[in-house]
Formats: sequence, C-alpha cells, structure tokens
Amino acid sequence: MICPLHAWGDESIRSHGLDAPAYLLGASIVDTDDVPATRDTLEALRPTHGKLHWHDLNPRERQRVVSVIGKLEAFHLVVVASPIDHRREERARALCLERLAWELASHDVTALTLEARSRRLMDRDLRTVRALRGRFVVPSSLRIQHGDPKAEPMLWLPDQVLGAFGRARAERREIDAAIRGSLDTFDVEP
Repeated sequence: MICPLHAWGDESIRSHGLDAPAYLLGASIVDTDDVPATRDTLEALRPTHGKLHWHDLNPRERQRVVSVIGKLEAFHLVVVASPIDHRREERARALCLERLAWELASHDVTALTLEARSRRLMDRDLRTVRALRGRFVVPSSLRIQHGDPKAEPMLWLPDQVLGAFGRARAERREIDAAIRGSLDTFDVEP
C-alpha cells in the first residue's frame, strides 16, 4: 500500500543580496508514516522557546539544522517569482501557488498545509485554489489548508529550506549539499 503524501508550505520574500526582489514559496513533502519522526526531529532542533525560525538562528545553528534536514525522509520544492514589485506580492504568491500546487499534484500529494496568514490573506489563497481547480490546474484530490506554526512543527521544515535556499541564492552559490539532492526549484515570471 502506498502512503499518502502530505506537504507543508511556507513563503519568503528575499531582496538582500539579489539583483531583484524575489518571492519564494516552498513545500516539504513527507510520507504520512514518516511525519511523527520528522516532527520529533524538528522539535529537538527548536530553541528553548517559540518555533524554529531561520531568521532567529545564528550561522552555526543554521548549519546544524541544514545537516539534520538533509537526513530526513523529505523532498522539497521551491518556486521563485522574480523580479517582484512589493506592491504586487500577492500576484507573485498566486503564480507561485499555481506552480507549486501543480507540482505537488504531479507527485501525488494529497494535502498541503500552508503557514497561516491573516484571515483575509488565507481567504485569498483559498480563492486562488478554487480558481485553479476551475481551470483544472489543481485536482480536487489535493486538499489545501492553513496551519499555525506554533502548533505544527512540520511548518518549520519549509521555513528552514527556504532560508537555506535564499541564503545560497543571495550569496550566488549552490545550496548546501546536505539538501541539494532532495530539492527541486522552479522559476515563474510574475
């Protein structure tokens, strides 16, 4: 029997170190059977309080986290929209979400949990998904919802991958070898 696949997603906006600002939307895919062990691993990486967040870590902690993530049974997707106009970030997000959802569906993912945003912005995401379903871009078999990163450590995983990816892109180098083999990236034009 094939295990259902679940993905957890996060976003990042990157401008420092890049020629043009970029909107990044990423997802980490994990077999449902592997979720408890992955969640435990992420919990063990968490600082003493709060959530595991890339921007809160020092360089040594980031390297340790990337090394541990590289050993997880997970596959990561990152969609990049660049250049973006900061006044049109939601358009970039919608384009990234379209490509990400299509890629997730092609990997037979059955659920995507995106990091929660304001109610208005989460409603916007869901309207985007409904429109994509109407265009047959996203199958009805892919459930898309939002989750609280304070309550769901799995949402920390794409945050860490996006942080490592964004840092590598800003430094004009390849992403760390620990996660390079489990990462696919895609560019969309905003």
